[in-house]
Amino acid sequence: MLIVSPRIEYIDFAKGYAIVTIVCYHALQQVALPEALQRAIVFGGTGVHLFFALSGFGLAWSAGQDSVWAFYRRRMGKVWAPYVLALTLSWAAAAWLGIFPDGRDAWLAGVALYQMFFERYIESFGGHFWFVSAIMQFYLAFPVLYWLQKKLSGKKFLVLAFALSLGWWLLVFGLGKSELRVWNSFFLQFLWEFALGMALAKAVKTQKINLQPALETNRYTWFYLGAGLFFTGLMIGMVAKMGETGRIFNDVPAFLGYTALSLFVYRIGKSILPWLNRFFLWTNGFSYSLYLIHVLVLHLCMWVLGATVLHLSSTVLYLMMVIPAAQVFEQCWQLLKRSIS
Repeated sequence: MLIVSPRIEYIDFAKGYAIVTIVCYHALQQVALPEALQRAIVFGGTGVHLFFALSGFGLAWSAGQDSVWAFYRRRMGKVWAPYVLALTLSWAAAAWLGIFPDGRDAWLAGVALYQMFFERYIESFGGHFWFVSAIMQFYLAFPVLYWLQKKLSGKKFLVLAFALSLGWWLLVFGLGKSELRVWNSFFLQFLWEFALGMALAKAVKTQKINLQPALETNRYTWFYLGAGLFFTGLMIGMVAKMGETGRIFNDVPAFLGYTALSLFVYRIGKSILPWLNRFFLWTNGFSYSLYLIHVLVLHLCMWVLGATVLHLSSTVLYLMMVIPAAQVFEQCWQLLKRSIS
């Protein structure tokens, strides 16, 4: 029998933290940094790995409350509809201001969700919408994954998921498709992370695992820092030595390093800098909106400045603007949703 546990604060913190680091990563990509720093900022982009695990956790946490069709309707309303709004704004900006080279065909590919199968479309309107494509693939697959989770033991479920991901990595590498987004960002690439989140949610709900000692004490704080630096360094090293091939096989150290450092920041926030945790928990409330429009705001800022690259000062200005912009987008979406419901 499942036992519903209290809400886990770290989950909300981690969602806000992951989105903020991704926003910073995309901004710093537009800054002329030394080569070593260009490699180091890759850390921010690895927030997607933790987010896949958090998505699996969240879906498994609330699974079983809806029929399959009700589940799809809920997901489409929560994820696809605001995505379409963000796509439309990006298309409008591309048409009027020329800040993106993409047009109506790319917009239609995103709206109709076949963007995920075509290299020419998957990185349209700034490149970040590939993540939404991957999430939508997980939503399509979730009923089957949840059925497998109920049929298999926790270990067998995780082994199966990791085996499928490993098989996909080897297939992509063997076919020489490592540099193609439709291949290196297909949902099987990240299945093991999503399944890990699902397995953790089930273990917590059934009280097989108690996360409180790891999350609410300082006992492991410096271990998190050491592990985070080690695995992040390993991830960056793999990318530096192996290029795009390294990106295919570095998901494990990327996930472990990023997650460990997020736990370190969470514990520092709990014990020393409470405002830091409050900021990431607050950001979680509109994190999806922030993800959807942050690249659009970035390119609009560069258009206004007439810049092809950013300086650090203008990057700080952008970061101060993007959060209010995301809040406005969130409020507009909520108003639109209420008006059509």
